[in-house]
Amino acid sequence: MTASTDNSMQLSQAKAGLTYQVCKNVCSEALSQKLTLMGLGMGMMIELIASYKHGAVIRTPFGDIAVGSDLSSSISVLQI
Repeated sequence: MTASTDNSMQLSQAKAGLTYQVCKNVCSEALSQKLTLMGLGMGMMIELIASYKHGAVIRTPFGDIAVGSDLSSSISVLQI
């Protein structure tokens, strides 16, 4: 399943309580691989539990994680 990134938004702009698909990130290759292991890789389905000024709490297939504002502004998602 491929998603068009025309309607994508930064994770920091997403609304809590909704489900999203990760469609893009602007991280280094090493950080991108770490994000994949955490459940934030391309195409992964996530739920934004809470969004804060300094980051977000995300539910992934591997559990809930907190990410800082640097990551939440570098990850693009599509609402599902």
